[in-house]
Amino acid sequence: MLRNSLLAAALLALSAAPLAAATLRSEVAVTGAVVTIGDFYPEAGRHAATPLFRAPDLGTRGAVSAHVIAERAQAAGFAEAGTDGLRQVVVERLALTIGETEVETAVRDALLLRETGLDADALQVSLSGFRGPILADAGQGNPVSVETLDWDRASGRLSATLRIRAANRTQSAKLTGLAQEMIEVYTAVRPIERGTIVAEADLAPVRMPRNRLTLRQVADLGNIVGLAARRSIQAGRPLRAIDFEQPVLVKRGTKVTLVYHTAGMTLTTIGQALSNGAKGDVIDILNLQSRRTVTGIVRAHDQIEVGTTRTRIAQLQETN
Repeated sequence: MLRNSLLAAALLALSAAPLAAATLRSEVAVTGAVVTIGDFYPEAGRHAATPLFRAPDLGTRGAVSAHVIAERAQAAGFAEAGTDGLRQVVVERLALTIGETEVETAVRDALLLRETGLDADALQVSLSGFRGPILADAGQGNPVSVETLDWDRASGRLSATLRIRAANRTQSAKLTGLAQEMIEVYTAVRPIERGTIVAEADLAPVRMPRNRLTLRQVADLGNIVGLAARRSIQAGRPLRAIDFEQPVLVKRGTKVTLVYHTAGMTLTTIGQALSNGAKGDVIDILNLQSRRTVTGIVRAHDQIEVGTTRTRIAQLQETN
């Protein structure tokens, strides 16, 4: 009898003991239109989805009394709700800012999805007609959708209609602009005089529309470094392959070394170039000792490799 009385007293004492207060967040960020018990109290459990307040406007924040939060939560059935020592809680409604960058990205992605042959890294989109920025609900997965898209690949001209889902309404935007495949070509960073041998430091890349590119523009740095300017070149102008040539290694009238390689020996003598020559050019040279004209290939600066006929071997041997 005594044992049953003690057990009953213990149960009564437990039922009369106050429940432990739940933790109340001091700051709450939401993406939807309402703020729930679970937004305020992480331990809300089955009461988490119960709405308590309307959320502030998109992209704004406001303060709510902690006492009012606790009262409303308790009235909704969450008995553990309390103030946790707070006077107020700051509530912010998150928003996505839809600006020109987001709009251009949406159009660009739609174009790449439709035109599978486009190079994503080379595509550049510029649009006009967008009146923004527009705030959209951060809870939406994709607030911008492209409804219509027309693109002329040859000219790059583009028109599109977008649908943007804001907080309480959906609005349309009609845009026009350009979508161009860009390619990197090279320009001179400073004026280059005729005959100057081009170094990598003399050049800089610029991007230009692919449809304006011809085979004449230089798109590969390795194709011109080490070549000589065929004419004076202005800074900033896209370079053309015809602006360059192999540098002159032999100038007309200068003395050169004539070299002949044969099995086991090398013969040399002095000559005078009768024309200019770049590496690999075949030019005529006057042998200054024999006073005969020979033909050779420009191999290096002021160095000519002569032919391999027996007559030319004899000529070189006679002069040594």
